[in-house]
Amino acid sequence: MQDIEISQSPLKSINPIDYTISIRLLPGGFCFALYHRQQQQFTTLYRKAANSVADVVTQCEAMGVRLADFGQVNLLDDCKKWTLAPLHIEGLDIKAIWKLNFGSEPQTSLNKSAIAPANALCLFEPSGKALQLKEMLPQANLYPLQAADIAYTIQGSLVAKGNFMGIDVRDKQVNIYLANMGKLQLANAYNVETDTDILYFVMNTVRIFQLSQTDTTLELWGDLTPETINLIGQYMKRVSIAKPYNRFDYMSAIKKLDNIHEYYDLFNIAICAL
Repeated sequence: MQDIEISQSPLKSINPIDYTISIRLLPGGFCFALYHRQQQQFTTLYRKAANSVADVVTQCEAMGVRLADFGQVNLLDDCKKWTLAPLHIEGLDIKAIWKLNFGSEPQTSLNKSAIAPANALCLFEPSGKALQLKEMLPQANLYPLQAADIAYTIQGSLVAKGNFMGIDVRDKQVNIYLANMGKLQLANAYNVETDTDILYFVMNTVRIFQLSQTDTTLELWGDLTPETINLIGQYMKRVSIAKPYNRFDYMSAIKKLDNIHEYYDLFNIAICAL
């Protein structure tokens, strides 16, 4: 894993009271971003290799970031199994909802993440590493990446003033989200092998919801290739790589990253959490 270090100032000089730290665990490492709440700016982005959860904590401390000192910590879990349920429902049988969607009991206790803009709960099976880090940081909030995706899609539909499709590509899975004028229409994950598979699920969504191929806004982020964007662009007119949410500011060095879209989940969780 290639390390990325972008910081406005020496990390040992920051006051953790002023910042929210968001951490995303990756295969073989982790990345984190610091958000200055008063300035409403992301000032720091790091991507580091790590062999274990303990190594995550040790490496942060070596850089001057003591995770236990932060009052606001967001942990993002790249979970494969997740589903939505109504936010306010009496007698909610979470296991029944899970069995309906996945045909089996969850392997671990399900976590719940509220997505207020969607009036929904995101039920998800957290990974072992995420749970370990959560145990070490009891003050932290644990979210699935999909919570950030959904919040961003809903905001995007308000900006677009119509149908907005968010497409998150990662590790043989594509998450597709659809919102219209602030209301979530679809949130689902599909296993894919090729760019043609991704196109199939995009166009199937267009067909089911009777979307306009010229007026629907599509934004993509995650592990993208030019081939993916070009292929979808042959069928949909308004296709682009996602842009950072404009409610927040980003240090100029972060804005200049060619692959900044790979970290949008890390930034966009602030829509839910701040």
